[in-house]
Amino acid sequence: MSDPFGIELARERQRELLREAEERRTAGVLRRFRRSAGEGKRGGQVELEGVEVRWGLAEDEAAVAELLELNGMPRWVSYEERFVVAWRDGKVLGAVRYRMESKRLLLGLLAVDPWAGEERVARVLYAGAADLARELGTEEVVASAARGGYPGLAGYRRRGRDWRMDIVPTLDACGGVAKGGWRRVLSMFGELPVPFHGHR
Repeated sequence: MSDPFGIELARERQRELLREAEERRTAGVLRRFRRSAGEGKRGGQVELEGVEVRWGLAEDEAAVAELLELNGMPRWVSYEERFVVAWRDGKVLGAVRYRMESKRLLLGLLAVDPWAGEERVARVLYAGAADLARELGTEEVVASAARGGYPGLAGYRRRGRDWRMDIVPTLDACGGVAKGGWRRVLSMFGELPVPFHGHR
């Protein structure tokens, strides 16, 4: 049976538009991340070359302990807490403590190598933590009030005592928008036909 109303064509067009929108959003996030990782004044920023942000590993504990000590904090914290780390050429430049809570990534204690440039590394850490949260499918990242307002430099918004960033859902593996919140409720009704009207 043919498709006299063009419903299948409309659905395919809708999927294409969603893919294009996600690609534009991803490109925008990448541009903002690169800007937040930049150096110098806001007018002419240069990227902080080669710095990567990842979940901390067991082998990072000693390096994080040294950072904590450099920042006047007890070393033992690195062995009992989990950290997101910024590293370059095998050296940990900064770390921020994290914990997961129902659909939220909570960021706390920040420790940065003072010789690496605290503001630059902190901005990279907070922006990278948001990207890691997005990969996990969390809905929000909350950073406790940090010195210097570094989360704000990475795109977080001040809400009460904390800094927060809402995570925009990414496309799922099938090309549709990942379902969460109101999208999940709408998905219970199945795919609704969207009429396609051509211009005359």
